[in-house]
Amino acid sequence: MEDVKSREPQSLIAAWFRSSRRTLAAELSQGGWLNFGAFRWSAIDVPRALRAGVGMITPLALGLATNHLEYGVFASLGALPAGMVSFQGASRTRVTAVTFAAVGMAVATFVGGVCAYTSGWLLLPAVLIFSYLGGLMATLGQRFLVVGLQWAIQLVIASSIPLAPGDAGLRALLVLAGGLWQGALVVASWTVTHGNQERNSLADAYRLLAGYATDSCRRPASSAQVPPAPVFDSQAVTDPNPLLRAQYRYRFLLLLQEADRIRVSLAAVASYGPQCAVLEPVAGVLSGIADALEARRGHPALADALQQRLAAIELPADVPWRWAAAGLLGQLRGSVRTLRRLDVRDTEPTAEPVSLPGHQRGARRSALKSALLTLAANVGTSTEAGRHALRLALVATIGEIVAQASGLPKGYWIVLTILIVLRPDYASTIYRGVQRAGGTVIGSGLGLATALLLHAGTAVLVAAVGVTMTVAYAIFAVNYLLFAVFLTDFVVTLLALLGETAEKTVTARLIGTGVGAGLALIGYLAWPSWEGESAQQKLARLFETQAHFAALVLRAYVRPGAVDARVLQAASRTARQARSDAEASADRLADEPPRPPMTARLAYSLTGIGRRMAHASLTQQAALESTRVNGTAQANSTAQANSTAKANNTAQASGVAVAVDRFADGVETAARVVAGSLRSLGAPGDMPPLRELQTTLYEQLTGPGQAPLAGPDTVLSGTTDEFTDALDSAAEILHRQLGTTVEAGPA
Repeated sequence: MEDVKSREPQSLIAAWFRSSRRTLAAELSQGGWLNFGAFRWSAIDVPRALRAGVGMITPLALGLATNHLEYGVFASLGALPAGMVSFQGASRTRVTAVTFAAVGMAVATFVGGVCAYTSGWLLLPAVLIFSYLGGLMATLGQRFLVVGLQWAIQLVIASSIPLAPGDAGLRALLVLAGGLWQGALVVASWTVTHGNQERNSLADAYRLLAGYATDSCRRPASSAQVPPAPVFDSQAVTDPNPLLRAQYRYRFLLLLQEADRIRVSLAAVASYGPQCAVLEPVAGVLSGIADALEARRGHPALADALQQRLAAIELPADVPWRWAAAGLLGQLRGSVRTLRRLDVRDTEPTAEPVSLPGHQRGARRSALKSALLTLAANVGTSTEAGRHALRLALVATIGEIVAQASGLPKGYWIVLTILIVLRPDYASTIYRGVQRAGGTVIGSGLGLATALLLHAGTAVLVAAVGVTMTVAYAIFAVNYLLFAVFLTDFVVTLLALLGETAEKTVTARLIGTGVGAGLALIGYLAWPSWEGESAQQKLARLFETQAHFAALVLRAYVRPGAVDARVLQAASRTARQARSDAEASADRLADEPPRPPMTARLAYSLTGIGRRMAHASLTQQAALESTRVNGTAQANSTAQANSTAKANNTAQASGVAVAVDRFADGVETAARVVAGSLRSLGAPGDMPPLRELQTTLYEQLTGPGQAPLAGPDTVLSGTTDEFTDALDSAAEILHRQLGTTVEAGPA
């Protein structure tokens, strides 16, 4: 094969051009670039939009009232992006994000104004640095990605008005004041939304569980079981309103933790097939709990009605899933009891049994250290996030060069468009480019119409600006196309307030958006980050974390007290996050042109196997919880009344524990083999003899002298069989896709 390094530059460029042309042709033939993305109308958030709209319009109104409209505009340019940031996080995390954004935007405003005043070309290193920081912040999550981008955007906006250091400092203070004003409104909203977000979040969790119970009842018995979606990580409850009484926070946490236990028990019941006699009334009770949480009042009466519905549910006597259903009903009764006392004020303060994460000073220091280490680990090009940050910085800098060299009016919109359009993944970049372009075209016409209100007076135009941005905030999460429409309208109107003609503004924005979107697309295609590269790691982590959690649950079941409950809970959360990441990666692969061997079809096959493992682990965890609640020994379900039988059972139980340990080791080893195959995109190596280990375990469970399996112990045989089949299936799929031979243990 020809060595790539030996090719001439012209041939490399030609190869890239052919590849890009094929990508363009594929997208155009499928209509991919004409797709504006999903419109999530349920995401409209009117209360928060009103709060953010007030935060943005207040500085403008004050500037108009004091005859310093330009100061009001500067402050509103700090309040506007801070308002968008205020949609990220829950309570304390929301205020922290807004404050962080405001301080960074103030610094960026000063730097941008002074660099433009001193020499326009000084903006190049400034754009490079701030764009890189903004892209790198994506490693800390969506909230910090939004914060980091506001810094870079504010730098570019500030460069449009060159100012001496003194004036630039004043403008930076006004931007800071506008951003902090939005933070103050968030704090003020805590007095109004007293427990609303916590109740709504819990109601959504219980309604999600109700939907799972209903779907499980309707699903054919022969179909593969799907684990319920995770509900434990509810930020609104773990980061609650600080003004809530401790008793409310405590009871909200109890309801959240009970929901997670119900999730586990539902998976266990569903593993026995569509048990509609139990699942249908359970779904009704779960929906009733959700309705009661949203009702805000009358909890005792609603709880009484739910208790009656629970009492009416009868469990069959001789069915293998009775233990799981009994545990499920007990957990539902616990939720109903907590619901009954939700609004009861105790005369004595109640200590919270679970600390709220992130509120302690030590936790904050630990979180800061972890964030800094994460940022440092992603500097460079060895990670997807690092490559995105560098790509964003380089393309934004090129956009700044084009803007300055071409002399286009308001050329900074080229860089703004690049910062907004260029995303870490292919599909988001395409969608955002189309949405930005389409929204700008439509919004330009709307802006021309709104600017005509200037003839009715400046106050009317200021009011129109407030209405426009409030609507933009409300639909921000629905679809970026709609947001871009109203954002363009806002920009045209705001500049009309400052004396710019709407026609010139519209022309400049259309040109800047077109050039910026084009550069963003070319930049991504020139240095793409195809999802297949990161999908390998995410799918590998899916199998490793699922296997680790499965092994912990199995060992905890046969060795009471051997695994700390907090370790088990942490492993469960890690496995859920890995599954979520892998499934999202498979969805992104489906939006990209196929790049074998890591295709969307292969990814969906493997995530389906991951769901099977997750469901089996949840079923085994439910059995573990059942034995803990009932006070039975996990490893010895066949205890007899006489001492001789007890001695025999002790030896047999020891044999079961040893067999489980060996099987758990095999599960983790098999997962490492599968993960290694995914990371190398090569055929899987030697698999451990999982079927032989599982058969040995089954013989220990049902051998001579053992009582017939009953209750939770019936689960162990089924879950180990599911783990075996899932991992062997994964190895077989990878063998077909990535290799020609596979060597596995006995089947």
